[in-house]
Amino acid sequence: MTLWKMIATRSAGAAMPFMLLATQAMAGGGNLQPVQSTLQTLVQTLTGPIATALAVLFCIFMGFMAWAARLSWFVAGSWVLGIVLVFGSAQIVEFFQSAVGR
Repeated sequence: MTLWKMIATRSAGAAMPFMLLATQAMAGGGNLQPVQSTLQTLVQTLTGPIATALAVLFCIFMGFMAWAARLSWFVAGSWVLGIVLVFGSAQIVEFFQSAVGR
């Protein structure tokens, strides 16, 4: 018998009592409150006062760019669309959830 077969046989023999004593894990419905609260905190952070201040700064910056005649309408439109998506994301998701009957 080779060394590896001997080690495998002894390891299996030593592990057998532990395998026989193992109990089945009761996979019940876990509490997802920690995950939900973490995600809710993240959403509030990304759409709260910090995001509002950044949106105001972007609008001010767009005003200065337009004042200096350096603002393209594509850039302005993409910034406005980004602001709408950030602050309207909850309403957009609720709209699609109600459309599918949830």
